[in-house]
Amino acid sequence: MALLLHHVGTAQTVPATVNTTRTYIPEVMVAPTYQPTQSLPGRSVHIDQMPVFQGGTEALHCFLYQNNRLSQPKSGYPTGIVFVGLVVDTAGRVRDVRILRGLHPALDAEALRLTNLLSGRFTPGQNNKRLVAVPLTLPVRFPAIAPVGRKQQKRCASSFTTSTR
Repeated sequence: MALLLHHVGTAQTVPATVNTTRTYIPEVMVAPTYQPTQSLPGRSVHIDQMPVFQGGTEALHCFLYQNNRLSQPKSGYPTGIVFVGLVVDTAGRVRDVRILRGLHPALDAEALRLTNLLSGRFTPGQNNKRLVAVPLTLPVRFPAIAPVGRKQQKRCASSFTTSTR
């Protein structure tokens, strides 16, 4: 069952469907969406400097791989990518986390857990030299892909040694 949240704060359940490829597809996913204060309806916002994960994109992939509880293929779970929407605020914290496109309820929950672990590990975005909250989409792959190459494995092993598993 998927949970719908209406703008007045009431909740309603809607049945979810499972297609023949064994992929979980909710019929309707409604969640609060973030609208940047600088934008007008129908217009996009230009951000001078996007938020950056501490250590860069490679460190982000290492972090997601090392902390993923479902990093190994499991029977009964589909393989693919869960797309998670989030907002990096002016302090580098992650907020307004929501599933944009899910695969399976367990994989969706793990993707949300991983995304919430990222909070405080971002350098905030900037626009006109002012810190701004920036919406992002984060793809989380299941099963997780291990780092390839000796250099990448060595860098990945040296970072994030304290696992949150």
